[in-house]
Amino acid sequence: MTNYLRVDHEKRRLVMDRTFAKYAAIAGSEEYKQLQESRRDYPEYKVTTRQIKKNPNKECYKGLTYTFMEDYIMAYEPQATKRDALAYFNRLRTISSAHSEPFRYPVIKKWFLERYPEFVNFNVPENPEAKIVNVPFEIAEEKAAS
Repeated sequence: MTNYLRVDHEKRRLVMDRTFAKYAAIAGSEEYKQLQESRRDYPEYKVTTRQIKKNPNKECYKGLTYTFMEDYIMAYEPQATKRDALAYFNRLRTISSAHSEPFRYPVIKKWFLERYPEFVNFNVPENPEAKIVNVPFEIAEEKAAS
């Protein structure tokens, strides 16, 4: 993808991408010269950097790695089906390693979230305003006992 400076006549602005803006900050660079030329051509236009629209409702599962998924299966899968679930998970990982990048993680994550829907609420406090305190398990038990 090339860096760009786009003229938006409708909104009367010069729009550049983040990389173009970075290079345009270096006096004497090609991007700098192009920006200055555009500013001379359109002096009343505002110069802006393009912002990527982000979906605020997107579900993110930071830290949901293969290792974490395997540990979760070991800890929360019923004993009777644990071996089958781990075997299927490992088979998915083996198959995914033979495929291109788009197949790998998203497919396994989808399987994991479908199989363990309770994970979505894993470690989420009842009160959303309450802060999650990372206290070692042994200390938490001692505090509960006293």
